Amino acid sequence: MTTTDRADAPQADAVQEFLAKQVELLTAGDTAGLARRYAEDARLVRFDRVASGRDEIRRLFDDYLREHPVIENTDALQITDNVILYQVGERKDGRLVTAVGTLVFVDGLVWRQTVAFVDHRPSAGTDA
Repeated sequence: MTTTDRADAPQADAVQEFLAKQVELLTAGDTAGLARRYAEDARLVRFDRVASGRDEIRRLFDDYLREHPVIENTDALQITDNVILYQVGERKDGRLVTAVGTLVFVDGLVWRQTVAFVDHRPSAGTDA
């Protein structure tokens, strides 16, 4: 599911390309490549950790990859101007979790990101 605040197919396509490249770099284990997609003064905020600047963000991704993440599906995506709000289902060390986060862009680079991982809970009435 993708929603935008206006009918802007080129913007939605660019977001999809950005997210696909993020997954590609994660799959390849290219944390240096991931970090280069962030502004020099970027911050990535999680409940358990805050990474400031490209070096810390690269190290955060190094640690994240040790959990063997596999993105399974995108449940929701909201695009508004320079902000992406996302919800994805992923496996970390085999455990299904839901990741909810935001990406804020400045000059084509990620300036701020938040992400929270919560245990996956299927909706009422489903057998997932």
